[in-house]
Amino acid sequence: MRYIYYIIIISLILSVIIGYQLSVKPASKEDAAIKINERIISNDEFNKLYDTRSPYYQDKEEFINSLITKELLIQEAQKEGIDKEESFRKSIQNFYEQSLIKLLMDRKLSSFDLTIKDDELKKYISFRGRKLYMTFFNFNNYEEAKKGKYKNGEQKIISFDELSNELQFDIISLNEGDMTEPIKIGEKFVVIRLDRSMPVSSQIISPKEKEEIRMMLIEKKKSKMINDWVAALREKAIVNIYVNGQNRRK
Repeated sequence: MRYIYYIIIISLILSVIIGYQLSVKPASKEDAAIKINERIISNDEFNKLYDTRSPYYQDKEEFINSLITKELLIQEAQKEGIDKEESFRKSIQNFYEQSLIKLLMDRKLSSFDLTIKDDELKKYISFRGRKLYMTFFNFNNYEEAKKGKYKNGEQKIISFDELSNELQFDIISLNEGDMTEPIKIGEKFVVIRLDRSMPVSSQIISPKEKEEIRMMLIEKKKSKMINDWVAALREKAIVNIYVNGQNRRK
């Protein structure tokens, strides 16, 4: 837990430094809301900071004390020259990159349709506990998997409950004899044919259990859609690897 607190404090300090040093105009004493040594925080700047504060700070006095503490830490770090060290610059770069990725992921997730329809829910419930007879066809890349000849596949018998989230969603949309779209598993692309599924006795599910399953499916769907999206990015990208004298595309 202490490590997490350190990370939070560092992130707060970095965000304050970036905001203060790059975007804040010098304030006059007449317009000062807070003066900490030689650092003047204007009324306009303070109001903006307070309006965008973390929900953790409900009390204005508590927020002011936190702001003063952070500014004193920044000033002390600058006195010691930490802001000029390479490790500091790397920390800022890492913080920037992680923030950028988080914003991208949040926006992408908000664009997904994560609705679980009743027929999807029923299909998933009906597949729980089933023994599935499937054939796996392995290919080196997406194009081969899409246009390949589906012969000499590897036959497997697997319980539906043992499949990954992504495979469960792909399988419940199939009827016997149907095949999935190419799926990236490790370094290979796989097409799976559902040959047969062994039904289980009908399950009695309470409304509460159904809702719990629906929420769980939303999380599984979210995970699958993100993984599919990242896989598509990788597939479209041109990547060359030269590490250790290699020269290969991936």
